[in-house]
Order: sequence, then structure tokens, then C-alpha cells
Amino acid sequence: MNARALLLFVLLLCAAAHASAQGNADPYIREADRHFQQMSYARAAALYRTATELGAVNEHVTKRLAECSFRLGDTVEAERWYAVVVKFLNREPLDLYNYAEALKSNGRYAEAEEWMDRYLALTQAEGGARRSNLTGFARKFQLDQDRFTVRSTSVNTPYSDFGTAWLGQGRVLFASSRNETMMIERRAAWNDQPFLDLFTADVTPNGDLAGAQPLAGSVNTKYHEGPATASASGDVIWFTRNNYFKGRAQRSQQGISRLGIYRARLAPGGYSGEEQFLFNNSEVSIAHPALSPDGRRLYFVSDMPGGSGGTDIYVCMDQGGQWGEPQNLGPAINTAHNESFPFVAADGSLYFSSNGHPGLGGIDIYKAARGSEGEFASALNLGAPVNGPKDDMAFIIDASGKRGFFSSNRPGGQGDDDIYAFEMLAPLEERFLCTGVVIDDEYETPVSDAEVQLLEVGGALVATTRTDARGEYTFGVRKGVEYRIVANMQGRYEAEQHLSTEDIERQQIVTRDLHLVADAGVWLRGVVRQKGKFGFVAGATVTCVNLETFQTEAEVTGDGGDIDMRLQSNEEFEVIIEKPGYFSMNIPVSTIGVKQGIIDLSAARELELEEIVPGEPMPLKFIRWAEGSVQLDPQARGELDQLADRLKVNPAVSIEIGVHSDARGDGEAMLRLTQRRADAIMEYLRTRGVVKERMRARGFGATRLVNHCVPGVQCTEAEHAANRRNEWTVTSVQP
Repeated sequence: MNARALLLFVLLLCAAAHASAQGNADPYIREADRHFQQMSYARAAALYRTATELGAVNEHVTKRLAECSFRLGDTVEAERWYAVVVKFLNREPLDLYNYAEALKSNGRYAEAEEWMDRYLALTQAEGGARRSNLTGFARKFQLDQDRFTVRSTSVNTPYSDFGTAWLGQGRVLFASSRNETMMIERRAAWNDQPFLDLFTADVTPNGDLAGAQPLAGSVNTKYHEGPATASASGDVIWFTRNNYFKGRAQRSQQGISRLGIYRARLAPGGYSGEEQFLFNNSEVSIAHPALSPDGRRLYFVSDMPGGSGGTDIYVCMDQGGQWGEPQNLGPAINTAHNESFPFVAADGSLYFSSNGHPGLGGIDIYKAARGSEGEFASALNLGAPVNGPKDDMAFIIDASGKRGFFSSNRPGGQGDDDIYAFEMLAPLEERFLCTGVVIDDEYETPVSDAEVQLLEVGGALVATTRTDARGEYTFGVRKGVEYRIVANMQGRYEAEQHLSTEDIERQQIVTRDLHLVADAGVWLRGVVRQKGKFGFVAGATVTCVNLETFQTEAEVTGDGGDIDMRLQSNEEFEVIIEKPGYFSMNIPVSTIGVKQGIIDLSAARELELEEIVPGEPMPLKFIRWAEGSVQLDPQARGELDQLADRLKVNPAVSIEIGVHSDARGDGEAMLRLTQRRADAIMEYLRTRGVVKERMRARGFGATRLVNHCVPGVQCTEAEHAANRRNEWTVTSVQP
């Protein structure tokens, strides 16, 4: 038997063995799938593991094991199984994302960044972010760790203890799966932990928790209770529970016991008289209630339809004793992933947990300041040591803004989730960063020890740094500033990128890689701006046409609006800049007699793209008519030449030319005169190459005055002059 035949025989044996093993595993997989659909992840994972031991290490089983592990908080196992999943040929982009999240949750930021960048490369639209910057965020969020002191509390057990809430003065509510008082241990299918109940504890003078006791009254049942929130006086609590009310459990159409919110009042025997929240629904979860300090807003978490994805945070307003319709807190807070555990501090700030905003791994805790109109600012990551690679959640802080508690499943605790006390020693402060890599394009390698400068647009030097061993640089930047970043290296042209920080609170870290090219040949550079607005234009197509050979090259501007193209020497070019929704522009460029150097297109002309707004009149500022005349003077013709050039570069645009008069004189005569003047403008544009069918000329006389100067009203000459105007308006843009 030759080698190839032997190999084929062995493969067939392996395939047969696998099929046999898979057959033995099938009942376990079917039962595991049933548990998975019912969110019984601990039971499903055990059955999937049995299937793998029987040889069923296939895509379905490994992906389900990875997801179960993630949902159970076992990120080490999740990483192990996702490492297998991403090797399958038909893996999905989401598998790469989940693998990156597992790596990040285990503190392996460099590897997580690699896989997250692969995910972005597959999913982001043209011009979208392709760099996740996970290592940059990890460094950023681990700065200033001395702002907090953190220590474990005395109420923690090997079971899950989490979700503190203030209960009047000097006491807290929290949820726990400790079952020391139960005669029969009840375990949840989700994680095989005992069911949660609500407990109380006293806050000690040194900020610890002591004297944990089950919440008195009838709130705790055989199902999950917690987390909860309380009124300022502690006489009313709102709490989370499986949808179980008056002895009856409610399940969804899929047989799942969702979560709901309930209210109980303090009575002589404890908290009792449970009432359902108005918006409970057996088909969705409503959970994690949080009352505002004045009791007029109830925040909660839900996966109801219409959200951003995963679970979102909502708020209901008190409308005279009844809660108004839930309002989603919007994109400043909610993401496509999961937001949870809201808490409103005395100053109105919202603290919450999320795995959708940039963080250190797992679930992180964030703060959003509340504006004067009730809106929340973008989320600020609290950073280490409050946040870490694992799950950190349920942050509360006292009225002084100094002390409080949060929960975490970080290593070193008593087991599962634990409650930690903190003291905040310095106020939170947002820091924004610009980072990137300096790359030698000739060798496609990062450049270490290269000088990089940060300048404000206009020339002022802000900072200078040098790249590290990986070719990376980092600058601190301020919100609302336009910057230019420059890298230098001997034997290379200066590299530059631009940056505007108007929206940096959403990004927190922006990336600009700098490419150094050999100082030979001719390069065209520039930066495209949006006319009349702050910042630069991303996604504009820049086409360079050789007017001799008609050969074209094109590139798309990145986030900084930068143009960087190589040109041939001794040639004439036309550069066209265009973006849907904007007027295109063209600029002649010549390299005649130029063998080496950089041509700065921005120095020759303002590269400003103007947004097309159909129906909005644009003034023709330099047209002045002699009394009764329809003749265009040289200044007027010069302005119309520029308009003709713009229309020729934008052949899809049709316009209306409008000429107006003031209200003095014969109205009918002025209508006829303004029509003749509009016709004269249109005819001139036609002689300059604008197709007549794209234009419409209208003389309005005094029918569209812009002020109060109607016939018979005395006005100044300046007021009358405001009505004598010449305009052009975009009427349509052909697709």
C-alpha cells in the first residue's frame, strides 16, 4: 500500500470513528440544545462536554460550549472553546468578536486586539474604524489607580453576593445565593447556583458591611429576588424577581421565566404587599430597578423590542402617582451589547455597567453626568482598580460622593460575585488620547524612536514624543481642537495626519497611523474640510486624472480628511474631490519641471466641500444691476464663471436662478425686469457650458420680500437693498 493510499485509508477510518462517536453523542447534544434554548446554561454545558468526550468536537458543540462558558462567567473556558471555533472555515464574524472579548476578559489585551481588528476588518463599512485600540484603552483605564481604595467586605460568601442598594441611613440591600437558612437547597438552571434572595446589612463606621440578614417580610420566595432599590427613607423597595406573583409563575411562549420588577412596602413584620410594575411582560425581561434620589424617576434594564441591542437602560417618569411610558436613554448610554445595574447618585449622575463601551474586559462600570435638560453625557469608564478584566457592576456611592460599594467576580474573592467597598480619593477626570503607529512604507515595518509632533492646526506645537519599540506613539488631546500630527525620519518625507476632536468623548481614543515614504518623486498632499464647519471630511473620493494619458488614480480620505498620492513628474493633472451629498470640486495640478518634493494642495486652494441643501437659496453676492439694466458687469461675470465651473463639475445638480427687487415702483414692471435679469444670468451660464435643461430662471419682483418694507412703508436704503437680491437654489440632484 503506497503512502497516499495509506493516508486515505487512515482518514476514512478516522471519519468512520468520528461518525460512530458522533452518533453516541447525539442524544446528549439534543438534550443540551433543549437546555440551552431554555437558558439552562450550566446543565447544557455539562451535556455538551459529555458530547465532546464522545468525539463530537464540531462547530455546533464547541460554539455552544463557548457561549455557555461566557454566560456562566467562566472566561477561561470560553477562551478555550472560542479558540477552536475561530479555526472552522465557516466561522462567523461574531465568533471573532466573542473570542476577542474572552481574551480581553482574561487580561490578554494584545491578542484580543488582534482578533478584534480582524472582526472590524470584516464588518466595518468603507471608511469605518478598522482599529480597536484595545491595548490603548487598557493602558488608559489603568492610569491614576490611586483615585480609589478598594477592599472586600465582610459579608461575602463562597456564593454569589452582589448588587448593593442604600436602604435608608446606614444600611444596604443586596442579593445573595447563600442558602444557609434553607432546609432544601434550590438551584437555578442558568448557573446551577442556589436561587437569589434579598438580604440586608449594616454599614460600619469604617465603610465595611456587617450583620447580613435575610430581608424581613414576604419578598423572598422560591424564585430569584434581587437586585433592588429603595426610596430615600427606605419605606418602599422596588426589586427584581422572576415573573412570579401571587403564587403563580409566568413563563414566555418559549417556556422561559423572564424577570420583572415588583414593589413592596415596609410593614410591622417587614416588607410585604408586593405589587407588579406596570410594564412587566412575560415575553421580555424588566429588571435592575433604580430610583432617582427624589423618587420621581425609575430607571431599569430591559431587552424589550426597539432597543439598541442586548439589554438597554430605560427610565419612567412619575406622572402623579403612575409611571409614564418607558424612555430609552439613547446612544450616549446604550450600545448594541448589554447595559445593566443603573444607579443615580445625589448629584444626578448615572452610574451603570456595560460590556458595549470601551473597557478592560467583561462588564465595566461607567459614569455619565446629567445635563441641564435631563440628558446624559457620554459614558466615562471609572478605570482600575474599580474595573478590571472580569465583571464589575452595581456601583453605588453615598451623598458625599466619597464612599460606596460595587460588585465583582475578580480573582481573590470569596467565590463567584463579591461585594467590595471603595473610597474615592480624587474626582473622576476624562482623558482623551491620540495614538498610532509610525510605519516605514518602503519596508512595511514599524519605526521605533521616530520623532512625532502634535501641533494645533495653525502651527502651534503642543507636544513632542518618540515612538516605542513597536513604533507606537501616544498624545493626550483636548476636546474641540483641530490637530496635525507629524512624524520625521532621515531619508523620508515628513508624514502627517489630521485630527479633530469634536466627538472624542464618544471615541475616547483615536488612531492615526503615519506612513513615511522615501524622499524621492513627487507627492500630492492636502486635507479636505467641510465648509463652514469644524473638522475634516472622511470618505471623500479623490481622483487624480492625467490630462495627457487620461490615466486615473483614486483614494478615499480617512477620518482626518487627508490626501496622500504619488504623481508623475512633468505632467498636468486634474484632481476631483467628491462625496455624495456635497458639491464636487476640481483643482488643476502641474508637475512640469518638478522632479522631487511635496505639492500641498491645501496651500493652492481651500479644500472645502460644501453640503448640497436642496431648496436653500445661495446668494450671488457680486451681481449689481444698473437701473433698468439687464447687463452683467465684469465682476458679476467673474462670479458666474465660478458658478458655471461648479455646475460643470456637478452635472447631476439642477438649479433655479431667482432675481428679486424691492417694493418701490410699479410691481408688474419689476416682475418683468427681474425675469429678464434672471434670463440674462441663465443665458450667460449657458455660454459657459452649463446645459440649459438643468436651469430654470425666475423673476420674482417684490413678491418675496425678506423684511417689512412693503409698499407704503418707509424704510432705509439698506433695508430696501436687502430685498434686491440675486440667488441660485438647488432644485434636484439626479442619482
